[in-house]
Amino acid sequence: MFDAKSLLDTILGGQAAQQTAAAAQSAGSAIAGVVSQAEESLKGTRVGDALTGARTLAEQNPTAAVAVAGGLAALLLGTSAGRSVTAGAVKLGGLAGLGGIAYKAVSNWQQSKPLMAGVPGLEQLTAPTGSGFHADDHSHDTAQLIVRAMVATASADGTIDPAQRTTLLAQMQRAGLGSEESAFLDEAIAHPMSPAEIARSVAGNSQLGSQVVAAASLVVDPANAKEEEFLSTLSTELGISGDLLSHIRAAVSGFRAG
Repeated sequence: MFDAKSLLDTILGGQAAQQTAAAAQSAGSAIAGVVSQAEESLKGTRVGDALTGARTLAEQNPTAAVAVAGGLAALLLGTSAGRSVTAGAVKLGGLAGLGGIAYKAVSNWQQSKPLMAGVPGLEQLTAPTGSGFHADDHSHDTAQLIVRAMVATASADGTIDPAQRTTLLAQMQRAGLGSEESAFLDEAIAHPMSPAEIARSVAGNSQLGSQVVAAASLVVDPANAKEEEFLSTLSTELGISGDLLSHIRAAVSGFRAG
C-alpha cells in the first residue's frame, strides 16, 4: 500500500526542501522534459496551457520542480489554479505547513483577530503536537481524504476528460509517481467525492475539517464559479462559518500567489 501521508506531503511541497541542489537540478531537467512531452499531446487545451507554465517553472526554478506531484498533480486536476499551486507549494512546507496555517487561522478566528492575508512568515507556521493540526496527528485515511478533497474541488467543473486523464497519469508515472499513487489519483478524479461525502468522512472532527477546507482553498480557482460553489458547499457541510472560511482563505492566499 502506498503512503498517503507521503503523497500528500509531496503534493504540498514538503519534500522539496530536503533535496540537495544537485538532486534538484536533475529533477528540474527531467520534469521539464516530461512536461514538454505532455504539452504536445494537450496543445491548445486548458490543461496544456497550464503544463506550459509548469515546464517554464521547472526550467527556471529546479528546486520547485522537485515537488513532482505538487506541480503535475495540480495540473492533472485541470484547474487554472495549477500554476499558483505549483509555485506556492514549495513555500507551504507539506502537511505540516497545511496544518500550521489552518491552526493559525482557526486560532485567529476564535480570538477575533484580523485576517492573515499577506502576513510574512506564514510558511514557518507549525501546529503543536496533539492539537489535531500537527502532521503526526494524521493517519493514512485522513491524508487520503485531504487529497480527495483537493481533487474534488478542482474537478468540480469537469474540465478534464478520460483521455486527458490517461495521458497525464502516464506522464506523472514517467516523472516518478508510483503506480499505486497514480491509480489512487485516477480513481479520485474519475469518482470525485461530493461535499456531503467528504463531511461524512470528516465525521465531526473540526480540526480535520478546517484542514480539508484549507487544502481545498489552495486548489480552488476564485474565477471558477463551480469550484467556488463547491468550496462554499463543502464549508457549510463541515459546519465552518463564513467568517472562519474567510480566515482560512486569507491564510492560504499567500501561498496560492506563489
